[in-house]
Amino acid sequence: MPILTQKTSKNLLGHEGFSLIEILVALFLAALVFLAFPSGDSAQKHRELKAAIDDLDRSSRFASNEAVLRNTVVRLRIQLDKTPQEFTVEYGPPGNIPLPEITEKKTNLSLSEEKAETEKQTALDRQFTKVEEFEEIKREIHPDVTIYGIGTTIQKKLQKEGDISIYFYPTGEKDGAVLFLATIEEMAYLEISPFMTDTASTFEAFKTKTVAKLEDVVNTRMDEVFKEWIAR
Repeated sequence: MPILTQKTSKNLLGHEGFSLIEILVALFLAALVFLAFPSGDSAQKHRELKAAIDDLDRSSRFASNEAVLRNTVVRLRIQLDKTPQEFTVEYGPPGNIPLPEITEKKTNLSLSEEKAETEKQTALDRQFTKVEEFEEIKREIHPDVTIYGIGTTIQKKLQKEGDISIYFYPTGEKDGAVLFLATIEEMAYLEISPFMTDTASTFEAFKTKTVAKLEDVVNTRMDEVFKEWIAR
C-alpha cells in the first residue's frame, strides 16, 4: 500500500501542467477560430444576400427558357423604387417587339416630353404579361438586402432607380447584365452573360462598418466593377 501511494504521488508531482506560452498559443488559436466564423446576425445577413442572388439567378434562367419555349421576347423586370423591391418575369406577344431605344435619363424634360416618355413606356408595358407559373410565388427582396444598381450591355450605363428590364430572346440570346446587391456588411454582384448559360456571382465583405458611408462605398465599388465588366 505505501508503495502504491508513493508511485501515485510521484506521477502527480511529475505532471508539469501547461506553460504560459502554451496557454497563450491556445487562446490565440481559439480567437482565430472564432473570427473565422461570422456571428449569428452576420451569418443570417449573408444567407439573405445569397438567397437573393440565387433567386435572381434562377429567375434569369427561367426567363431565358420561357423565351425559347414561347418563341417570344421575355423580360425580367426589377422594380428598384418599390418597398420591398420586387421583380417579375413577363412575356411579350408573338413576333418581334420593337424595344424602345434606351438613352440616358434626362432631368430637364418639359411636361409634354415627360408625358410622351411615360406613354411610350406604358405602351411597351401593356405588351407584356406576367408568367402565371412565376407569379405563384411573390418575388420580393428581403428587407436586409438592397439592389443598388443594374448595368446592361444594351444601355452601357448603371441604372440605380426606377424599373429596369433585362430582355431574353427566343434565339437563346439575352441582354448581358450585372446586378449589384448589398447588406450593411457585405456586397455581391451577379453577372449574366449575353450568350452563355453560365452566370457568376461574387461576394465581398465591407472593410468599413460605418453605416453612414455604406452608400458611398457601394457606389464606388459598383462603378469600378461595372467599368471592368463593360470593357470585356
